[in-house]
Amino acid sequence: MTQPTTRTTFKDYCKRKLGHPVVELNLDDDQIEDTIDDAVAYWQEFHFDGTHPEFVKKQISASTQIVSSTSGTFSSGETIEGGSSGIKATFHQYHSANTTIRYSKPTTKNNSNAVAIGDGNTYYTDTTTTWTASETITGATSGATATVHGSTAQTIGDIDNHYLSLDESYIGITGIIPLTENLSGSTNMFSVNYQYALNDLYTMGAAGDMKNYVFTQQYLATIQNLFSGLPRFRFNRHRDRIYLDIDWSGDLKIDDFVVIEAYASMNPETYTDAYSDIFLKKYCTALMKKQWGMNLIKFEGVQLPGGVTLNGRQLYDDAITEIEKLEVEGKLEYQLPDDFYVG
Repeated sequence: MTQPTTRTTFKDYCKRKLGHPVVELNLDDDQIEDTIDDAVAYWQEFHFDGTHPEFVKKQISASTQIVSSTSGTFSSGETIEGGSSGIKATFHQYHSANTTIRYSKPTTKNNSNAVAIGDGNTYYTDTTTTWTASETITGATSGATATVHGSTAQTIGDIDNHYLSLDESYIGITGIIPLTENLSGSTNMFSVNYQYALNDLYTMGAAGDMKNYVFTQQYLATIQNLFSGLPRFRFNRHRDRIYLDIDWSGDLKIDDFVVIEAYASMNPETYTDAYSDIFLKKYCTALMKKQWGMNLIKFEGVQLPGGVTLNGRQLYDDAITEIEKLEVEGKLEYQLPDDFYVG
């Protein structure tokens, strides 16, 4: 028969390996589905074919507020203030198509949701307090006004959350593309690299020697790593968020792009060839066998017509041995080596 390429054919394959339909399997369909989920999760966690490297492009989103009407034109970068909520924020853009104000840095003066409680005159960052329905938002410079929609649909964006959201398929982050100018790779006219190329690079061809150029690039990279380095980040796969430890008010702007080097799990429903993976088939079959044995353990020693005796314990023990053997084999042959700092 052909190799399994769907969840259904994969399930049928594993059942046949256990003797079905010649032998009746004492397994509920939900139990079989659970073993498939467990096998795929283990395969994604430890098998080198269970994940793949990927560059993820994320655009920094602004906080948004839907309004029902506007009067006048807001100025980009001006301070806007709510008449009743007391929220002050920095205006970025107005989208007429969906009547949405895009903004950042929401603050309030003296609110239990704010980062700090002050003297009632100082504004503090506050991403919890919402604009009030039908209140008027006024631009401090332009004098333009907007009326908050009755739904008060407000969304806090990446620029104010100080993290980027990722879907659950990403299980690891290895790096962030630098957000600041790179000394050894910048094409800025006033950068060290540009001036070096402008003044000294043309002499290399005549000299026939590239050593000086290579050494200079290494030196510039060392300076970059010493004084700037790569952006630091924090990531936990179960939170589906990546926190960037940067100056969000200076290093990034709304609509900037951040490129993330990540490892994403392979979804067999998308990449159906995964269902034909040798290790995955063996491991899922062993898990089904273990569940089958667990179902029969309580009937151990019961005699059936014809003198046949049920022995669920033996079936369970055999499955445990197979699983342990497969897991050791998987870590020795199919798991990528750990990365170490060398030097």
